Amino acid sequence: MIKTFDLPGKTVTIHYSIDTIVSNCPIVYLHTIEGNGSSVWQQCCALDCPPSILVSIPVQNWNNELTPWECEGLFAGDEPFQGNAHQQLSWLESAIPRIEGSLGAAPSHRVLAGYSLAGLFAAWAPFNTALFDSIASASGSLWYPDFCDYVKRTPFAKSPQCAYFSLGSKEARTPSRLLRNVAAGTSSVVSSFQERGIETVFESNPGNHFKEPDLRMAKGICWVLRHLQPSGAY
Repeated sequence: MIKTFDLPGKTVTIHYSIDTIVSNCPIVYLHTIEGNGSSVWQQCCALDCPPSILVSIPVQNWNNELTPWECEGLFAGDEPFQGNAHQQLSWLESAIPRIEGSLGAAPSHRVLAGYSLAGLFAAWAPFNTALFDSIASASGSLWYPDFCDYVKRTPFAKSPQCAYFSLGSKEARTPSRLLRNVAAGTSSVVSSFQERGIETVFESNPGNHFKEPDLRMAKGICWVLRHLQPSGAY
């Protein structure tokens, strides 16, 4: 089932089933650049994900709202990334109580999920908020300059219970000198999470950045939800 909820500046889409909307099941918050998250939700259902609620959050300015600090554009002539992630996080912190109030139940867990730059945002957020207890970053933009060092030196606001990262096998094959760092960057971030005792997994998917993004995202969400289940519950 689907419902929409209007908030200042955005209309979020909530995907749920009748048996989950009234329970304290996990809520997954997913930033989306297009669509309303239905494709990811359908893939999650096809993968037999544990019960959950998916909240799709539209992002109007993808390059600016999800980046943690300023950065040059990827190619000559591109606009620079403005680095407004803190503003988006502040919006989330004010929006989430209203979203969950509309559902009438507190979640057992909050998961932050995202693909590409939204995957970067998901990896950055635990260092800046205690809202989420797990993350799923699929093909995350972990090439972002200085992000690996940031992860190494910055304490968590709240240590995640678990973290999922993935990358396409051909994503580092690109003419962009920044994007070529994505494999090394992802490996570094995964290692940093593991060294802090976070249950962390990395999955390699076939293809480039644009192959089956909804399926890749759903696989990450499902992995996290299964690891949040009490032993023997699923």
